[in-house]
Amino acid sequence: MKKHLLVLLAICLGGLMAVSCNHDENNDGGGNGNNNNDKITVQYQMLDSYKLNSETVHISPCFHYNIKYVDVNGKTVELNNISAPWSIPSFDIKAPYTALIEGDIIYNESELPDGPVIFGAIPKINILQNGTMVVYDNDNTNYFNTKEKFLEFIATHQDRLHFKVEHKF
Repeated sequence: MKKHLLVLLAICLGGLMAVSCNHDENNDGGGNGNNNNDKITVQYQMLDSYKLNSETVHISPCFHYNIKYVDVNGKTVELNNISAPWSIPSFDIKAPYTALIEGDIIYNESELPDGPVIFGAIPKINILQNGTMVVYDNDNTNYFNTKEKFLEFIATHQDRLHFKVEHKF
């Protein structure tokens, strides 16, 4: 009986070692769940409108953006004074990779409408992975009845002039 248990234990241990030591080149070892053969496609966008109660609301055209984004090579690209809508062509990446779009909203006070002022930035990172589309965004928008209300808000909320969207693979 002891001999049978010993043989059974040896078989179980051998099987466990074979499974745990099996290295598959298509497996990242369970690190982040991304298979090296997974195709990951990234696209960055800045939208100029959003839906509110099934109606399209457009950001006031006086707002522009200084942005930074991470390109296909993992390098940071900077663009200044862009207008929305804006996007770059999609590109394929491999993990590890950090998709990032961030920046600042800029405006000239003299170009602000008297009212209403629809303020904000709508940056998006579109990810297509394994046939599934996921959108990471940061809707940073506000509506103001008058130019004065907008300027009062910005005077006390300077942080709202900055936006950032990030996703790590």
